[in-house]
Amino acid sequence: MRELSIDFDYFMYIVRQQMDGISIALFVKMSIIAVAAIFILIQMYERLLGGKISDNKKQAFVLMAVYACFIFQIAFYRRIGTERVGINTRIYLGLRRWDGSIDAKQVVYSFLNVVFFIPWGFLLAWAMNGNVRRIVMTIVYSFLTSLSIETIQFLTRTGASEVTDLLTNVSGGFIGCLIYIFICSVSSSRSNRKGRK
Repeated sequence: MRELSIDFDYFMYIVRQQMDGISIALFVKMSIIAVAAIFILIQMYERLLGGKISDNKKQAFVLMAVYACFIFQIAFYRRIGTERVGINTRIYLGLRRWDGSIDAKQVVYSFLNVVFFIPWGFLLAWAMNGNVRRIVMTIVYSFLTSLSIETIQFLTRTGASEVTDLLTNVSGGFIGCLIYIFICSVSSSRSNRKGRK
């Protein structure tokens, strides 16, 4: 039990380290601007092009804009001037080191990268129709989002670009999509049962 406590403490230490340097004030300002920009784009699309976006999709887009601001805080803002730069093409989740031991720090980082993209995958799935399309497009958009982050981190010298991050981020997006599909199917089956009564 003590080992579990130490592992949890270490996990929380890494989480706090990853959250260090985040500006709540900047996040709020960016979120307000991003939400306003989304509303303007939606209005332009509906009025100028005559399209109609459902309220459900509008909500997903707004939450995606806010979460994108959070991604900016985690991936770029807090790292300015503090990160190593480079490109690492090796997939390394920390589960096996050369001596067969586990690299706890890398395992936690990999896990956090997956968790980091679960809300993104959930919101992407929310903004789309059809389960097959949801899954395929969530994987594609998660990959493109992660690739953009890795490229910008390299160009702005705010982090190392790693293939491992692409893999873990896309996995998180996929899990988020599956969670959305599961919630929808449970909700739909409950609605059907109520309708039969």
